[in-house]
Amino acid sequence: MRRVLVLAYFFPPIGGGGCQRTLKLTRYLEPAGWLSTVVTTLDSDYWILDPTLLDEVPRSVEVIRVQGYTALRALRSLSRWGLDVQEPQGARRSKRFRALRALSRWMLIPDGYRGWAEAARRASERRLQAGGVDALWTTSSPESAHLAGLALKRRHGLPWVADFRDPWVGRVTYRPPTALHDRAHRAMERSVVAAADHVTVVSEAMAAMYRSRYPDLPPERFVLLPNGFDPDDWRRADSLADASAGKAEEDRDRFVLLHAGQLAHRPTVRTLLLAARRVLDADPTARDQLRLRFLGGNEELDAEEPERFGLAEIVELRPSRPHLEALAAMRRAQALVLLGHGGNADSLLYTGKIYEYLSSGRPVLGIVDRGPCADLIRAAGAGPVLESGDVEGAARAIRTWLVAWRGGTDLGVRVPVGLLETWNRAIPAARAAELLSQIASGTTK
Repeated sequence: MRRVLVLAYFFPPIGGGGCQRTLKLTRYLEPAGWLSTVVTTLDSDYWILDPTLLDEVPRSVEVIRVQGYTALRALRSLSRWGLDVQEPQGARRSKRFRALRALSRWMLIPDGYRGWAEAARRASERRLQAGGVDALWTTSSPESAHLAGLALKRRHGLPWVADFRDPWVGRVTYRPPTALHDRAHRAMERSVVAAADHVTVVSEAMAAMYRSRYPDLPPERFVLLPNGFDPDDWRRADSLADASAGKAEEDRDRFVLLHAGQLAHRPTVRTLLLAARRVLDADPTARDQLRLRFLGGNEELDAEEPERFGLAEIVELRPSRPHLEALAAMRRAQALVLLGHGGNADSLLYTGKIYEYLSSGRPVLGIVDRGPCADLIRAAGAGPVLESGDVEGAARAIRTWLVAWRGGTDLGVRVPVGLLETWNRAIPAARAAELLSQIASGTTK
């Protein structure tokens, strides 16, 4: 068995979609011949935690937790002075948080996790001295993890994969305050992709972007490693059905349109709210039946915003729940809604949860602009895909589903089995193991 040293801030007990990729990677690398040592955070500063995920970390995984000062710790310090910016598992006060994020863009390059990344680098140095490590894997965000990986690569010459869950330059939150900041980010990104043996990305569109951005580098350096879903998660989530019977009864006479996961950087939510308002204006009886439920951390909608849309009675902003409970909630909902970032931001990425959405058996309303995410919903035949701003189209989709549900129609969706099989988390993990074995043995394919 070989061993890979993984630098990943987002790892259990931190929750949310960001940790799933690394968690499943470590789980499915082992059957492919690779053990993992994960260097992650000691602190619980992130606003979304899911301690239940700790049970999924394989016993063979060596976990090293380090403390380093981050912008998240600064947020926690502010709360002690009465300036609350976020509620654990719940909401971030968007105006305050955006102001602090803008400030951090000025002061912290590449990101607010640089203190943790430096501590992770030092811990990695100590672990490398103990021996037995064959390759290095870093994952972003945060991008500062790659800078730690770059330093380790330069010093030890280890084979290295830099995993980009989002673009560095050009991600949805990329707003450098000055040209100097932009040049610094671009120089850092180039240093990382030039030194890494492989750069893994989540969509073909993202791989094409990086190959075009760096034409002087071998195009095979940029490798598609998509996200997916774990069939075992659905098996365990379905076992929660009996425990959730009370919640199912609560929604027996309601049409629940569910958004599961963090609601952040998704202005398309207002297309959904406007559409719901049109549905209610045309059919006042829907007010007693329709529920727009947001399950997860929220930094997009202020608590008062649903009332301004005249939707206070039907919009439910609920805190984040453990991963399996969120999956069970998807099964119980009548339909799911997937919200894009809008514009060019939708042209590159699959949001990680789309695979769980599409494997849930529930119809999906995609309010997302052109890109791989929209293409995947269409390929699966899971439901309508509407561009941001198409309020009437969204209202029409909700009305159609609502009428069918009232008539007792089963809205369930059956995605082709062959397509589902290609989304199994074990497949990209096997590809990752193949990449690691190639670079560890000095071969390419």
